[in-house]
Amino acid sequence: MISRIKGFSLFELVVVLTIIAMLIAIAIDKLPAWQAMAERAAMESVSGSLRSALGIKFASCVAGNDMAGVRALQGSNPVDQLVRVPENYVGTRSTAETADVEGGQWYFDAPARELVYRVRDAGFFKAPPAIPAEVR
Repeated sequence: MISRIKGFSLFELVVVLTIIAMLIAIAIDKLPAWQAMAERAAMESVSGSLRSALGIKFASCVAGNDMAGVRALQGSNPVDQLVRVPENYVGTRSTAETADVEGGQWYFDAPARELVYRVRDAGFFKAPPAIPAEVR
């Protein structure tokens, strides 16, 4: 007895390929938003680590009655308080040296005495057009 093996018909194959193509198109459309959310989460993680390190240093100074140490924290580079510097930290920069800082990197603006994060994808960041997308 000969059994007949059935496979996909051409119509079924086209339907499956169409569904797969639609799912890929939706995923590609959402990819930039997912990347922006991942960048924000990474930035907030570093920011939280900085907050914790500064809080510990402040508490240590207050507990030791070291008010000069507390005053020294004001305007200092908070990255100096971290045990491990973030991989995307490029160091201290003057205002003139910030043009070479790429998106997704941290730097300490020495004249302004501020830690700055340069946003990677400015399309998901609201800032005036003349100013680079930064978080200070």
